Amino acid sequence: MATLETDEANIVDVAAFNWRAIVYPLLAVLIVGVGGLGYYYYLQDQRDQLESTAHAALLQAKTPEEFIKVADQYPTTTQATLALAKAAGSSFDKRDYTTAIADYQRIVQNNAVDPALRDSAQLGVAACLEATGKPDDAISAYLEVARHGAKSPYAPFAYTAAARLYEEKGDKDNQLKILSEAASLDPDSPFVKQAQTKLNEINGAAKSLPSASVPTTLSTTPTAAPAPAPAPGATPAAAPVPVPPASPK
Repeated sequence: MATLETDEANIVDVAAFNWRAIVYPLLAVLIVGVGGLGYYYYLQDQRDQLESTAHAALLQAKTPEEFIKVADQYPTTTQATLALAKAAGSSFDKRDYTTAIADYQRIVQNNAVDPALRDSAQLGVAACLEATGKPDDAISAYLEVARHGAKSPYAPFAYTAAARLYEEKGDKDNQLKILSEAASLDPDSPFVKQAQTKLNEINGAAKSLPSASVPTTLSTTPTAAPAPAPAPGATPAAAPVPVPPASPK
């Protein structure tokens, strides 16, 4: 009868050891993965419940003070951002621009807020600055959104708003620069089309300006006879014809 050699027994033991070394870690990973997934869904459910509660509270709010209360009570929710926006809008309507700016700034300075909502709030800040007679500050605020370009759905509007303020200031160079930047954005945007139309109007008006007349040079040959008098209605040759100013648009 054949007997089991010592080396063969070791082979069996090693095989059993390797099986446990592979399976047990896999089981541990599986358990951790399932537990982590369960915890994620638990947190998501908690967030959904919190958003729902905050939404119900927001529906009940009517005044800026009540909106702010919702924002303070549920600071990590999207409803808090909407509450701040409503509070700022209400203050703006009441011409309380200082309070409106403060509420809009709370949104702008919160990096956890969706970028589109932050840009919307930044436009609110710009509108408040414009309403308080601070065009330079308003332009800077508008351009913070405009410079986001294609990344922001509000960029075309922000560009045209800044260009309008430059036009009101009489700063034609910066107006053209801003309109040109706006014209390079989404061609389907009505604000981009507005910028392109304005550019065409300005360029068309510039091309229609009359050129300065070149003065005629008189003969330099010495002569004893006096130069003949110009014909009636003619401009003396020695005096250049002035260029009439362009009519204001």
